[in-house]
Amino acid sequence: MYFKIIETMIVLLLISLFNNSTCQTKDTGKEQIIEIGTFNIEWFPCKDDGGMMKQYGINLRYPPKGESTNMKALFGLLGNLDIELLALEEIVDPQMFADSAQKYLGRQYKFIYSPAGGDQKVGFLYDSTALQLIGKPETYMQVALSNDSRLRPAFGVYFKAVPSGFDFHAIVVHLKASPRGWDLRKKQWTILEEILTNLPKETNDSDIVLLGDFNNVSKLRTAEFDTIMQRTGFYRATKELSEMVSNYWQPDYKKERIEGSLIDHIFISADAKIEFIENSLKVGGMCAEGALEYRGDSIPDYYQQISDHCPVYGSFRVDIDND
Repeated sequence: MYFKIIETMIVLLLISLFNNSTCQTKDTGKEQIIEIGTFNIEWFPCKDDGGMMKQYGINLRYPPKGESTNMKALFGLLGNLDIELLALEEIVDPQMFADSAQKYLGRQYKFIYSPAGGDQKVGFLYDSTALQLIGKPETYMQVALSNDSRLRPAFGVYFKAVPSGFDFHAIVVHLKASPRGWDLRKKQWTILEEILTNLPKETNDSDIVLLGDFNNVSKLRTAEFDTIMQRTGFYRATKELSEMVSNYWQPDYKKERIEGSLIDHIFISADAKIEFIENSLKVGGMCAEGALEYRGDSIPDYYQQISDHCPVYGSFRVDIDND
């Protein structure tokens, strides 16, 4: 009798472990959800290490003199957030990132990226126990405006929830930076509108999540893209963040003061919005405190160790699919 009880307990334990390893979506009782987000990991793995940048062939006019990315701090953050799909920007060494993700987060985490563009790559980190990559990813080089441009292309991947349910297009972008870059961003947005309009016709699936670093830092702010998003019927999920910020920058390099802005966004097509859980948008890292600025010693270690940006993410139901 004793051995039968032990045998039964072992079987139940194995079943539990199997279930946990085959589908890592979050079960809230009635709904299964995943989180989808975006994160600009500043010049990974160089961060502010100008010497390391030179090793990668990056020769900035004014190379930074700080530290490289703190791997334990970065992947500790990502592990705690437990986001199933994360669009990434500014990845200088994609192989190092892929290897580090599996080392710190687990072998189920995969990193796929576009090899095109300049030194900073865009891509997706995803939990393969929650999401399956379908078909061949697509690099939209036209968003970089020319084939030899140092600008970043857009990168699109088609994902399907495991074992079944929500399937959708995810497109990551990192648009031209700086207020003076608005003329180029305007051209990039014209191309993006064409991509977003044609993709449902070409693939017979209107579920699209567009996300990344949009660098809307001109005086127009969200007006850089509001009209196009209205025309295409996309919902700017990041409007839920209200007064929160997604990155910090230093207006005057002679002063130890940084201030926040909201330039990392998630846009959702009308069809995908049905799966989106409204009011689920969050920011992680140092942005979670909601501070509009930091000065001197109050500047968090995060800013020196991880990035000048923060993860932005929201929740989606995956147990349903409309199309």
